[in-house]
Amino acid sequence: MTQPSWTRAAAPLLHRPVTQHAWDDIVFAHWRHDPSALERLVPRGTRPDVVDGSAWVGLTAYVFRETRVPPFPSAGRLGRMTEVTLEVLTVDDQGRHGVTYRTVDTPNVPAIVAAHALLGVPYTFAHARSRRRGESIVHRSVRHPSRALHPVRWARSLRQERPADTVRPRHAASVRVTAGDVVDTALAAELTTRAGIHARHLAQTLFWQRQHPPLTIRTASLDRLEGDLPDAVGMPGLFDREPDSVLVVDGTTVRYAWGGIVR
Repeated sequence: MTQPSWTRAAAPLLHRPVTQHAWDDIVFAHWRHDPSALERLVPRGTRPDVVDGSAWVGLTAYVFRETRVPPFPSAGRLGRMTEVTLEVLTVDDQGRHGVTYRTVDTPNVPAIVAAHALLGVPYTFAHARSRRRGESIVHRSVRHPSRALHPVRWARSLRQERPADTVRPRHAASVRVTAGDVVDTALAAELTTRAGIHARHLAQTLFWQRQHPPLTIRTASLDRLEGDLPDAVGMPGLFDREPDSVLVVDGTTVRYAWGGIVR
């Protein structure tokens, strides 16, 4: 029997948690997509997850804080950052419903190094920030590809004179929403409650289990969505049309643990 999506992420962890985080002001924007068009974007052993008759790609943005690496205490503000992600909803042959990140843009360099080396999650350096005023939530990320690939060379170039018409390459994403009423539908739960992360690491596909309490999900109206970040991760034109779903979760606590090798 298929496990209901709203209880999926509350399932006990199979192994000890490797990290624990508080997420605040979470914005979910999702678009329906043709599954065949997404197959090249997901790792071996997984496929696009078809929910309500469609595959889905999403932008998720949130404030990430109070990082813990058990058994050590919270890192406090040292672990606080904004993350802006682009992802594909995926499922593997064992029926685990997760996400495959195309990018996780963040300004936290230690997180970038650890995620690449240990988890296989494609973190990328970006200037990311967030703001909340009442029910209005804004997340923005701007990255410089040359800095992400060659940080020392990029820093040196800033001290050199550049032609006035030279424009440094960058990719950005900005989303602003206004949160609304609580919603309790199967589709909202499927889009926001995923059991873990499918990630490529070296020659393997890994699954990292994600656990959190059942989410209180709210509808949201989209005030602004712009940027070219999708073009950089194989999703050109994604922001050219409005999302098919926009949702908000005010906050939750997320724990990650080893889930196993997919293939």
